[in-house]
Amino acid sequence: MHPPSLYLTPYGSDPLETLAVLMLDQHRAELPDLSRHVALFPSAHSIARFRRLLLAAAQRYGYDGLLAPWCGTVDTWLTQQTTGDYTRIDDTERELLLLEALEPYTDLRARFGTWPLVDALLALFDELNAHRRLPPMNAEELITLLASGYGIGDEHPAPLRAEAELVHTLWNAWNEHLLANRWLDRGLQRLAAFANPPGEAPHHIYMVGVAELAETEAQWLRALLKQRRLTLVLHGACRSDDYQPDIALLRCLTRLELSLPAASSESSDYCRFLDQIYLNQTDLAARAQNFAAEHPQSPALGRLGYFEAGDFEQEARAVELAIRRWHAQGISDVGFVTHDRKLARRVRALLERANLALRDTAGWALSTTSVATALIRWIQCIDQDFAYGPLLDLLKSPFVTLGFERPALDQLIACLERDIIRTHNVNAGLGRYRQLAQKKPTDTTPALLQLFDRLADAAAPLAFARRHQAYSPFKYLTALRTSIETLGLKQKLELDDAGTQVLAVLQQNPRAGVGQGPRLTWAEFQRWLQRELERRRFRPPLPDDGVELLGVGESRCRQFQALVIAGCNRQHLPGTPPLSPFFNDGVRRQLGLPTRPDQQHAPLYDFRRLLEAAPRVLLTRRREERGEALMPSPWVERLLAFQRLAYGVSLDDDELAALLAAPTTRLYVRDAPLAAPAEAPAPSLARTRLPAVITASAHQRLLDCPYQFFAADVLGLRSLEAVSEDIEKSEYGMRVHRMLQAFHTGAPGLPGPWRGPIDAGNCTQAGTLLRDIARVVLAYDTDRRLSARGWQHRWDTFIPVYLAWQEERDRHWRVEASEQLLERPLTIGDRTITLRGRADRLDRGPQGLAILDYKTGSLPDADAVASGEHTQLPFYALLSAQVVTEISYVGLGSDEINTKLSLEGESIAALAAQCESRLRELLTALQQGAPLPAWGDSRVCEYCRFEGLCRKEMWNVDGK
Repeated sequence: MHPPSLYLTPYGSDPLETLAVLMLDQHRAELPDLSRHVALFPSAHSIARFRRLLLAAAQRYGYDGLLAPWCGTVDTWLTQQTTGDYTRIDDTERELLLLEALEPYTDLRARFGTWPLVDALLALFDELNAHRRLPPMNAEELITLLASGYGIGDEHPAPLRAEAELVHTLWNAWNEHLLANRWLDRGLQRLAAFANPPGEAPHHIYMVGVAELAETEAQWLRALLKQRRLTLVLHGACRSDDYQPDIALLRCLTRLELSLPAASSESSDYCRFLDQIYLNQTDLAARAQNFAAEHPQSPALGRLGYFEAGDFEQEARAVELAIRRWHAQGISDVGFVTHDRKLARRVRALLERANLALRDTAGWALSTTSVATALIRWIQCIDQDFAYGPLLDLLKSPFVTLGFERPALDQLIACLERDIIRTHNVNAGLGRYRQLAQKKPTDTTPALLQLFDRLADAAAPLAFARRHQAYSPFKYLTALRTSIETLGLKQKLELDDAGTQVLAVLQQNPRAGVGQGPRLTWAEFQRWLQRELERRRFRPPLPDDGVELLGVGESRCRQFQALVIAGCNRQHLPGTPPLSPFFNDGVRRQLGLPTRPDQQHAPLYDFRRLLEAAPRVLLTRRREERGEALMPSPWVERLLAFQRLAYGVSLDDDELAALLAAPTTRLYVRDAPLAAPAEAPAPSLARTRLPAVITASAHQRLLDCPYQFFAADVLGLRSLEAVSEDIEKSEYGMRVHRMLQAFHTGAPGLPGPWRGPIDAGNCTQAGTLLRDIARVVLAYDTDRRLSARGWQHRWDTFIPVYLAWQEERDRHWRVEASEQLLERPLTIGDRTITLRGRADRLDRGPQGLAILDYKTGSLPDADAVASGEHTQLPFYALLSAQVVTEISYVGLGSDEINTKLSLEGESIAALAAQCESRLRELLTALQQGAPLPAWGDSRVCEYCRFEGLCRKEMWNVDGK
């Protein structure tokens, strides 16, 4: 007796259990040996579970064991059936072959982009091979077919003819080139296996979970059906085109020339509820009311839930909490289905806090592993002249040591980051780092120079890559292998599971006969390498049990005790098919290729199937992503609308919402309890800890917040400076100070100084000198930062303003010094403390000395200066041994100079005396043990770098 050709199992049943019983029934005479037969599944995820079900069913038949049939996917089976002396090329090799073939089509690559064009063409070639519609059609016949698809008459425009000839030429040339060299890619291998006659082998093939078929696969299956050697187990119902989820199965039956089976009359109320929702009819409200009349209680209540989260984090927490709730109820067989990989990663992290494992059989992209990150950072270092971000990330990677012991390397990294990169705000350049390290040698300087030497040696093999020329990708790979071996990265990668996969990518060499591949620029090679790392999957060892993570298509043939379908937004359900630059839907229909609507039939079938894949199903979505509203899936919208129209109640999981809002459901991983509320700190100093030098900045900190003075000037703490990619306003101010110093009194390594007063006769020469100084000062920045050119333009346009002001000032004053160090001893009790400051500029006039301070930002508050709360210039006047007759802030704006904030005559002496008196009083009190409290003044805290140290946010305010 031959097994049946077609077997239908309802949505709510288990297709694998059905298959196991069917095989045992049909081959009872052969038991316990089923090894001659074949079971084909949509994915490898089903194999282990099918074998367990088959053994359990055999035990019910009285067999403690059996020889299982061959189990696998269609692709695996076809690989074993392929005959002939052909070499299989992988995806990487076929990409490079096509890229090489596209080199003459520079305009096409420029129009669509190199890699989007490669992806689109390979996808189109695979579709054409899978449906095998064109040969032996010539280009003219293809043009006629395209014109019909586009709705064009007999006259074929040039763009249409060019598209047809391009596709026809490339596709035929591609296939002929592969076959002439006896190479097969995946598509041609399938085509060759399908073309082989099935023969009269004794085995019988069972195929389960079919939802979509290409024409060549259908042709192969039709031959097996004619020989009565194939049984299809379809999961679902095959009613008519009126029921949208069944369209995918109906199309499979049409391709296989199988008649429509009789519909089963047995179904649950829940199944009929879902059937009414997805009928291809418009009267949803009428269907809902009619169904409610027959079923007063909603069959979905208690079985189907819905949760709409506000944002990404809330959806992840909802999924995690729902799974934890089921586990608390004793439900362990839980499925988690989503196409949102970012959401899946977050849920994994949350579940790990609850000691629940996530079984992700698909793994994750190799590019997301830490070893691949280290490699990419090294490439970025070479590409970006050792920019500080990639460089620090690389050096902090556990896979990089450069021959140093880890503690010693960590110390060098800290010195490099703190003393060179952040202190000098240098963001790139190995030579620049070396120059700054040698400028002020320390004990770590020799080791730092050795570190730079090793980095330079490792980068040397790839020096050719930045010549703006194109080379074979294998030349880049060879150099990159040498480079990472010198770096010491290769040895570390060999000891890591993911690292060995990364090395496999780098160790690719051209196959004999394939050639050296296309010529790529350094930027194109980086993109190609990134694609390679993204394509390959890293699959760590799976836990023995846990929550099963699957994609929608991967979930075929699976049943669960409970199921979450997450990310139910339009972008994932149904999602957007990839756009192709070739052919619209009308043309694709003429060619027999799937159209965009056709590509949604299988996902809708899968979604409908999943709604009955477990007795408990939860649907989740989020309303927004990074402030952008997300549209719900239309399939979910229809389901919710039907429930609301029929019963007036929602499917919202209110219990889950309440649990999510309860703080007791949050899980935290803490090694220590939370700190108790703190009082505002107010430390006291030992006499020996009082600083021996008080600068103008330290004096201002003491007035603004004593605790800030304690942290910065007593403890000597300082936070790491942020490295700016662009020139900030404060950096511009520092450069202006240096340029004016060089102009007025001279600075090492810069042009200048200017001699004599400025007048109408020499103003042009003075402007030329200022521009020459600016070009030298800003040269490093303008070469590397686009924004620096804007600052240079601002300075160039400001020079006439400055010179006009200086010309006026030269009538009464002469510049005496720039960046002048001022000091004065101050005796406090039995100690002498040095007061120190550095004045931007000193001018000499007939009545005495003027102290000027340049400001490229906002000027201090006038009241604060007059009251002595802002003490910078009065402090400088206090330090001067000469009579100071003017102190002035010089505001260097974009188009004017503001000197309104100036003091003259007796007011200066009064402020200086007040400054000295208060300083003596403060320092005397500190010597006697007075506290240094943190005041928490919001105006001061806004710019303070020690707020995390004083823990202002944890202060116990008003006893709370």
